[in-house]
Amino acid sequence: MAEDSLFSDDSSDEDQFFSSTRSEIDASQYRSLSPWAVATLVLALLALSLLILMGPDGIFLYAPVQLAGIVVGLIAMLKIRRNSFEFTGEKVTRIGLMINTVFLLIMTTWATIVYFTEVPEGYSRISFSTLEAEGVSAGSPISPAVAQYDGEPVFVKGYIHPGVNGLGNITRFVLVGDLKTCCFGGQPKPWDMIEVDLLEGQQVTYNMKKRGIWGRMRIDLTPRLAVGSSKEATGEAQLQGGYFRLEADGVK
Repeated sequence: MAEDSLFSDDSSDEDQFFSSTRSEIDASQYRSLSPWAVATLVLALLALSLLILMGPDGIFLYAPVQLAGIVVGLIAMLKIRRNSFEFTGEKVTRIGLMINTVFLLIMTTWATIVYFTEVPEGYSRISFSTLEAEGVSAGSPISPAVAQYDGEPVFVKGYIHPGVNGLGNITRFVLVGDLKTCCFGGQPKPWDMIEVDLLEGQQVTYNMKKRGIWGRMRIDLTPRLAVGSSKEATGEAQLQGGYFRLEADGVK
């Protein structure tokens, strides 16, 4: 009798077996989305937003975000595959990895091409770090290395200071080297600003994108108000002029 019970094909036993299997399958549906997968996609979208906002000139800002997204994505894939009964999100991770990797390659290539082709022929590239007043005195605020650019055709990139008269059709403005001053304004140091006069017929619109400007550099140590600035620049008074002016031949 015991043997009959042991080897019997009782349908209730089969139902119990398949019911247990279905319970296990249903339990797998309650896996949570991996936070690493979410982080990968968030970093990808953040980098993409910065890319759209800043273009190739923002490569040093959004490239680290893209690299971080790739690293986080690889970690996410590893964790999901090791804990497949606990986490989901492999598709989300793949999308984030694809966005980060593809756009990092595209923008690195684009930024490199722009850098080597953007300076017009006959102009020398300078930067705001070139104009820094390190090693100079109050009596002689311009170093000999910087003084050599007086009257020379140069190409420089920077941001339009927000203290301008109007947001569109701007022909005179102050160019600054860092995004912080571009966003929040304030009085820049005299060697961290260039007063720009555009040619007749040229104009720009204020935004936070980096501009490339080329023209003839002038060094002027005379105390004065900065060109094109309004009282809203610092809250109480107009910007004071810096050491450098640029008679622009072009802007992009």
